[in-house]
Amino acid sequence: MEFPVWYVPFITAPMLIPLIAVPHVIVAQFAVGAGILLADLVRRAHRDHRVELLDYLHNLTRFFVLITVVFGAVTGVGIWWTIGLTSPETTSALIHIFLFGWATEWVAFLVEIVAAFAFYYLWDRLTPREHVIMGWIYAGAAWISLVLITGITSFMLTSGDWTPQRNFFVAFFNPSFLPQTLLRTGGSIVIAALGIVFHASFRSDRSDLKNVVVRAVSQWAMAGMALIALGCLWYFVTAPDHARLNMIRAPILMTMTALNFAVTLLVITALAWGVVSGARWITPPSALMLVLAGALATTTGEFIREGARKPFRVENYLIAPGVLVNQIPLIQKEGFIEHSRWLKFYLQSAATATSAPDKAARVKAGAGIFQYHCSSCHALIGYNGMKPIVYPWTPELIRDAVRNLHRTNPAMPPWLGTVAERDLLADYLVQLNDEAHKP
Repeated sequence: MEFPVWYVPFITAPMLIPLIAVPHVIVAQFAVGAGILLADLVRRAHRDHRVELLDYLHNLTRFFVLITVVFGAVTGVGIWWTIGLTSPETTSALIHIFLFGWATEWVAFLVEIVAAFAFYYLWDRLTPREHVIMGWIYAGAAWISLVLITGITSFMLTSGDWTPQRNFFVAFFNPSFLPQTLLRTGGSIVIAALGIVFHASFRSDRSDLKNVVVRAVSQWAMAGMALIALGCLWYFVTAPDHARLNMIRAPILMTMTALNFAVTLLVITALAWGVVSGARWITPPSALMLVLAGALATTTGEFIREGARKPFRVENYLIAPGVLVNQIPLIQKEGFIEHSRWLKFYLQSAATATSAPDKAARVKAGAGIFQYHCSSCHALIGYNGMKPIVYPWTPELIRDAVRNLHRTNPAMPPWLGTVAERDLLADYLVQLNDEAHKP
């Protein structure tokens, strides 16, 4: 609890981060998958001496570079800004644990950018062999970047046998690393195939070029779907018990899982038809629908991954309010306020607030505790807002829920304070309940 909290009454980290992170993930996966598909298509074009196909791929690569390098880089920086703002403890922990991994990923990203520019801007200056090699250099660097990021994000769900005394590789090769790598690799190929099909749908020529492109990327995408299916099954097996419980128990996660399954079936059917029939069914509206379906599948998948790991930010190491798991007993004994320097500064009279008879002072202290203990997941109104949650509750139910916080909802952390501080939070929630019932 070394950082001040970022608090806005109507928005939380689970709302702000996805606004930037999900578009970035979609574009980043497109960058990885399209690198593979472009390298293969350029290889085929040079092998078959298809000048018209090379011209089309040159135009496609321009679109690819603009989307992945420009938009991807901007949103990548945006992710660092949002996680640093909303979850500084987690960001700091991941930087320190994976310093070697981040450094390696940045090198891979640099190679990726240089190779992408060389692949596009030296299009007519490289020999066919050099051109194909440059395409595969980009594809390889982009995939390595995906693997490195996946090792870090999968660690947040399954820390495995890692402890702070163990090295980087124990954390990186965690139980869900391989299934998530399969998932993301397959997803990247599918998203890229859908993006390329959408780009090709605007061509009006009657040659077989569209058929060649659609059939080729559809074949790749079917292989990507196989990786997704294998990764999903493996992922569910490796997920910790609390993550599987969250996926089954939470209605929103069940809804997201059903949506993910439905749009995946839609995309599989469309891609299989693309392998059989080529580009006959491809129009901009139908291709756009498939791109949106792929984006929805990625969005729901990210939502499930993030929601499943609650109440942890990093499994068995860091819990939702930004508290190390091994510090919980000490904080519960000595007090949440005592171990939150910025909250203590905010309250000023924190030492007497816990026993103050004045209701306004108690509610103020409870509001501060809510901001530091609960606002990483809960706003006041809107998504996961506390006012709608407590609206049907009685004061007795509110106090009982706070008393049994992690039993009320397994996705919530245990109470991280003293009994007196718990009563302050309950006073504040009762006040919210009263406000919600005012005409």
